[in-house]
Amino acid sequence: MTNRRAERPGGEHAWVLAAAIAVIALVFAWIIIPAILIGNPFSNALLPLLKMAGSALAAFAGIGALKLYLERKRWRERENGPALLKNRSYQPQHPPYANRVKPDTTYSQQKGHTVPQTNASRVEWSLDLLRSLEWKRFEDLCDEYSKTKGMRTQTTRLGADGGIDIRIYRETGDPMGVIQCKAWKKDIGVKLIRELAGVMAHEKVKNGIFITTSSFTLDATVFAVANGIVLLDGKEFLNAIKTLSLSDQERLLTFATSGDYTTPTCAKCGVKMVLKTGYSEFWGCPNYPRCRETIRIRGAERK
Repeated sequence: MTNRRAERPGGEHAWVLAAAIAVIALVFAWIIIPAILIGNPFSNALLPLLKMAGSALAAFAGIGALKLYLERKRWRERENGPALLKNRSYQPQHPPYANRVKPDTTYSQQKGHTVPQTNASRVEWSLDLLRSLEWKRFEDLCDEYSKTKGMRTQTTRLGADGGIDIRIYRETGDPMGVIQCKAWKKDIGVKLIRELAGVMAHEKVKNGIFITTSSFTLDATVFAVANGIVLLDGKEFLNAIKTLSLSDQERLLTFATSGDYTTPTCAKCGVKMVLKTGYSEFWGCPNYPRCRETIRIRGAERK
């Protein structure tokens, strides 16, 4: 396991170069080339095609410039602030995860299924490991990471979370920020980022963080940058963990992989779900029929 800084995006001014290429392409296609070819009937017939090609090149370079600029801006936010993500001294506020819950007593004792017990000393932090965490363990990891960074946090209750999973408080106890966590395989779109911005306005806080195991769409990134929301995709969150001290990395690794960390948790009851079969395989709450919570298993996720 290595302790390294988060990966810096490509060249410092790469986005400026891409933007310059876009402008130059437009100038050549719409001004310089038409001026050179003026009066030539044969060449004039090619002008629409040349303008179209120049516009396409400008659009491609412009989109690239925007992506590079947003990546650079997000990297600067993580390196220089906001204050929520700056290193502070860590003081454990509760015992390790395995001492607080017994995550494998439900699933492993039903239907003849067994839960693979993973020894944290045999695994290392990786994107695959991060994406193997079930949704509740991922949320708890985000909360524990936040505490490691010196934040005073409180997770929301099970059930409808109102668009946030973790609240951040000042030393005085006043709210100062919110965190939303999504252990998803598909990209996070702008809809969820807008919802987080709405929650920030409702909670009257200026700091918002969205952490996911997947990635974000371009429109989601644009909206987040415009509204001061910090985005951490799977790779960035992994890099953030790897910037911690080795002891903190090991502690978070043990926290994340204690017991059964892959079987989903029932969002209503807080117990491990069980694998069931109807028309297809799905995860169901063991408290059925009192609780009818289910999670569908997609084909790629079946073993």
